Amino acid sequence: MKRRALAPLVVAGVLLALAGCAGDEAGSAPSQPTGGATPSATPTATATPEGFAVPESCDGVWSAEALAILSEEVGPLNDQGLTMLSTEVVPALEVLDAAEPLRCTWGTAGGVGIATTVAAVDDAQIDTLRSALVEGGFTCEDREAVTRCEREEESGGPEQGTGGEVHVLGAGGWVATHWLNADFEPQYTDDIVATVWG
Repeated sequence: MKRRALAPLVVAGVLLALAGCAGDEAGSAPSQPTGGATPSATPTATATPEGFAVPESCDGVWSAEALAILSEEVGPLNDQGLTMLSTEVVPALEVLDAAEPLRCTWGTAGGVGIATTVAAVDDAQIDTLRSALVEGGFTCEDREAVTRCEREEESGGPEQGTGGEVHVLGAGGWVATHWLNADFEPQYTDDIVATVWG
């Protein structure tokens, strides 16, 4: 899949890229884009004692420049046909189920897609997530304000290709992203961190 350069967009000295949003992803859905439908919802902003605020809509997860590029390069925001979860890590799904996240997706049902969730979490949930990610083979790196964990792997089944997950944890917030055949890292997550954590 040929993509144009993201030269117009710079965040903290790094070029940026893509992502997407909708309602609560807890419950059911395959781990890759399929033809099922997921209801769209816009949760109200929530905050933890640490002050992390979940954006009221997906428009607040990325910069205006990134939103425009994602829409052009990946596909529509929150198409109901894209039901991919933002993580396949079971303990993380359990935390997500309790966190009432904001869900955002880019793309449509098919072989390319990105699913991202943004949630406010407490210290105990962050500890659970870190442990589960390390045990799941993710590589984690502490940064100035957050910890970033990621894993890439080949995907089997009907939607074959390369996929991966990126998780960002810190200051009461958690962003989980699962992508399939749409690797725009690190710019995609860098823009989220700059926009949501500020």
